[in-house]
Amino acid sequence: MHLAEAGGHMKFKLENTFEENLALFQAEAEQIDPDCAKILFDNMHLLDSGGDTAPSRATIGEFHKAVLAALNGLSNPTGEGKA
Repeated sequence: MHLAEAGGHMKFKLENTFEENLALFQAEAEQIDPDCAKILFDNMHLLDSGGDTAPSRATIGEFHKAVLAALNGLSNPTGEGKA
């Protein structure tokens, strides 16, 4: 779903910092789907490489695994069907 489809009007501002635009995105995401927004932002710290370097592929993979596990928990809250 796009923000426009959900009635969102978020616009990134070039003069904003990354953190300011990220906060705008988070607020819009929370209005659209609070559970998914929480999962995304609860795991965002996994992408912080500490400095100006981009996260490694392994780091990004860990982020993806954490988000997928949390999303799977939403669709199967009792843990049924897990080995």
